[in-house]
Order: sequence, then C-alpha cells, then structure tokens
Amino acid sequence: MNDKPILDPPPDLVELAEALDIMAKPHVGSGWANLNFDGLPCTTPRQEAIWKIYGNGELG
Repeated sequence: MNDKPILDPPPDLVELAEALDIMAKPHVGSGWANLNFDGLPCTTPRQEAIWKIYGNGELG
C-alpha cells in the first residue's frame, strides 16, 4: 500500500523548491504553528506532505 499523501492540486516547481528548502533547514513543524519558537520558520502540513513525496531525491 502506498503511504505517500496525494496532493491536489499537484505542486508547481516553485512550491516544490520552497517546501524542500524549508524542510532541509532548521524549522519547526506545523504542529507548533501557534507557538513562537525562537524565530525559526514553521512548515505547513502541505510542505510536510511535499517532503514526504519528494524529499528522497526523486521527483514523484
């Protein structure tokens, strides 16, 4: 069974680049979205889903 999320609509190249960039740097996850955590950027659930799909170096 495929455990990767399905994104609708699919991300464009800019959204892919932004999500992979933020996930590769120090950040806080979307579960902490309501807290100010030392000024680190906070990811969105969609960015985290993009990372699960594309973060292994494959494009899809």
